[in-house]
Order: sequence, then structure tokens, then C-alpha cells
Amino acid sequence: MLHFPWGVAVFLPFLLGQTPIPHDPCYNANQHPQFCLPDLSELASGRLVEASSTCSGPPGRFSNATLTLALGRRMEILYVALRFCSPRPESLAIYKSMDYGRMAFMPLAGRPSAQRFEYSPILQDWVTATDLRVSFDQASYGVAELQVGGRCKCNGHASRCPAGKDGGVPQCDCQHNTAGPECDTCKTFYWDRPWQRATPKDAHECVACNCHRHSHRCRFSMELFELSGRQSGGICLNCRHHTAGRHCQYCSPGFKRDFSHPITSHRVCKACQCHPIGATGAFCNQTTGQCQCKNGVTGLTCNRCAQGFQQSRSAHIPCIQWFIPPICLFVFCSPGTECQSHCTPPQRRVHMNLKNYCKKDYVLQAQLLAMEKSGTWWQFTASILAVYRQRHVPIRRGEQPLWVPEQDLACRCLHLQVGKSYLIIGNDEESPDPARLIIDKNSLALPWRDAWAHKLRSFLQQREGYCKIPIPSPPH
Repeated sequence: MLHFPWGVAVFLPFLLGQTPIPHDPCYNANQHPQFCLPDLSELASGRLVEASSTCSGPPGRFSNATLTLALGRRMEILYVALRFCSPRPESLAIYKSMDYGRMAFMPLAGRPSAQRFEYSPILQDWVTATDLRVSFDQASYGVAELQVGGRCKCNGHASRCPAGKDGGVPQCDCQHNTAGPECDTCKTFYWDRPWQRATPKDAHECVACNCHRHSHRCRFSMELFELSGRQSGGICLNCRHHTAGRHCQYCSPGFKRDFSHPITSHRVCKACQCHPIGATGAFCNQTTGQCQCKNGVTGLTCNRCAQGFQQSRSAHIPCIQWFIPPICLFVFCSPGTECQSHCTPPQRRVHMNLKNYCKKDYVLQAQLLAMEKSGTWWQFTASILAVYRQRHVPIRRGEQPLWVPEQDLACRCLHLQVGKSYLIIGNDEESPDPARLIIDKNSLALPWRDAWAHKLRSFLQQREGYCKIPIPSPPH
């Protein structure tokens, strides 16, 4: 409440803000966005001012009188002026509300930050009002004129605030890709950065999301915005043209990138065209277009049998191996003679308990990525996924060579297939080279089952103090 002991006119100079630039206040000469404000106007002109009592009316219940002005929307009030036509009142108070008459305000005078009004959201909200009320302590005087200077509250994003349809409530003519009654939000699709009030130093314009022309909708993520160094937080929604990803920069599953078209083209992604029988599914590598083929099938779209395989009549196994392993041609082995004496058929089921676990030198999970012939050995490129029991020469996770004797593979002592994952169990006692990871006819290579992981992890935790791992003697 403000008290004025005397005076012919009352003037409240709140803060006048910046003067708009004539040509285009919201953009500079280089068409870069900048801070802008609507023109200052006289808000009381043409509006109804309600008086609690008049000279022609009966005396009121209370000795004080009030003048009330409803502004119709949120305005930034810059001054209030009164001109009297009677003896001056001893004192008066001026109130304002930001919520259409439900709350009063306290004065701004003396606040240290008043000189930096454009940078203070608190002060900008303080001078914002939807209604004004002037209260006089005594009713025996006359008021000739009430003037209220102000402008529409547009948060620095509009230079015009024209009246609505049929002379209705003024509306901000929002710029900087903002929207809302007070330019207090970003337009749809302009959510790559969070909305902010404009300041003389930074217009804080709303920025469009980068969806490569494949979407017209996006949302804002503060987490991504912070992770990007406060540069970008938009996430595209409903990507079209078979695209996907935060910026619609990838192809959807089942589609691959067509590099003959730019990323903004609606033809940038085309179907994988994987063979319905030769491929494991409709998905392919989005860059190369390579489909995932079934065993014995090859080709970009998995449309032919690989070398050494011939077409079958089965849709589940379209290509079957037709040749005899080369090793059998030289040692004259066959399933009924040399190969049978060389090894027994591999076990399909293994009863693994802690005692049997401790008897093994190593237990690991590996995926076979590739294979090539090296003398009397087959060298597999294996990706070690987990090590559940370690040998004396440590086995590291990641890619490393896995060696298998040629005859063990030819006689089917081990069933190994590139692309598959296996549980590999073995000992190092008969290994010709302890530095190498070797599996042979005495080892086990079982197709991996996810159900084994929990049990093997429990063995790994229990082995401390149970498994007696011999430690090599130091050299003399």
C-alpha cells in the first residue's frame, strides 16, 4: 500500500523498458531476433472505471471510497496518475492484482534490482496486473481523471498487441517462434530448447527440432538438453518415411539407407527385401543392407546357398552341407571307422555341480564370429562374453583366437557353427601351448542357454575357499 499525504497528481514511475525499433522491433537489420516490447499505451482510456460511491449516490457504509479498473488481461503497468478537482485527500492506497482481483501487491520502490528490470522475471511479474484499485481514506473529494500507462505482457517476444476480434481483449503478436496469450510458450515443433523470456542481451528465440523433414512434432527433454551442453533437447515424434531415432536419422527395422537420396528425402529408406526362406527375418544392416542369413545361406538378401551347400526342400533348413570334410579324404575316416575310434559323440546334456565345476580349468561363454584354416588347425575368432572359471593363463573378455584340431572338427567331435554362442568347458592338461585357448575332443562346446548364467554365477561366488586351484611353483 502506498500513502500520499498530499498532491494534486500522483505519478508512479515503475519502469519504462525499451523503445521499439521502428522498422521491425523484434529483428535487427540482419534479421536476427532481438528483444522487443509493444508500444506504451493509455490503458484506462475507453474502459469502465467502477467507483464505490459518487456525488449523486447515497453515502457508503465505510468512510473510504475506491476506484476499480479491470484491464481484461495481464498488463505491465508503468505508471498510474490521478488528477483531482477537489481538495486533496490526506492519503490513498493503490492495489493491483495478477489474477483478476484475487490478490493484492506491495510496492516496488527501493528494490536494488529495479535498474535491471528486463533481466529480472520477479520484477516483471511484480508490475504485471489484471486489475487496479485506488482506495481513498476519505470520500469527500472529487477525481477528474485517472490515467494508467502500460503495455501488454509479451515477455519480450512481441512488438505489437492489437485488439482481438470485434475490439476484444488485445493479443500479443508473438515472434521468435513463440505462442500463447503472452508469448509464454514455444510453437509446436520449436522445442529444441526450453522457452525463456527475452532479454536485451539474448532474444531466447524458440528453435525448431531437427527431424530432417520426416516429422512435424517433437517434445523437449531437459535431460538431453543438459547432456548436450544446453544446446539441443528436442526429440522427434512420429517419424515418417520409415525413419526412426531422436532426429529421424535412422531407418526403421526392415528398411535400409538409400545413399542415392539425401537424408531429408522421403525416399531415404527402402525395404530390405530379405528372402522369406533364406533369411532369419525381415531385418537387415541399415548401412550395407545385408540380411541375416540362415546356416548355409549367403548373399545380400540371403537368396542362394553358400559354397559347399546345396538347396534342400525344407523351408526351415533351405541349404544343407553336401561335401565330406577334407580330413576324411586323407585319413580314410568315416562315422563307422577311424572317426568313431578317434572320439565319442559330443554330449548334449551336462550335469554341472560345484564339484564338477571345480574339476575344470576354465568355463566360459563365447560367440564364434569367423573361422579359417591354419595348417592342421582351424582358427576361430571368438568373442569371449563371460568367464565363469579362470585358468592359470588368464582368459580376457573380448575377441581372441580359439584353436580346434582339424581332425576333431572333421570327425564331429565338436559341433561348432559361426554366429552361434556356446558354453565352453575344458582343461589345460593336454594343451600343446598353454598360452593359446584350445578346445579339442576332450572339451565341451554346448549351445548356450541363458538359464545357465545364474547357476554359473553362483558357482563363481562359491568357489572361494572350496575349489583348490593349484598355483604354479616359482622358477628356481
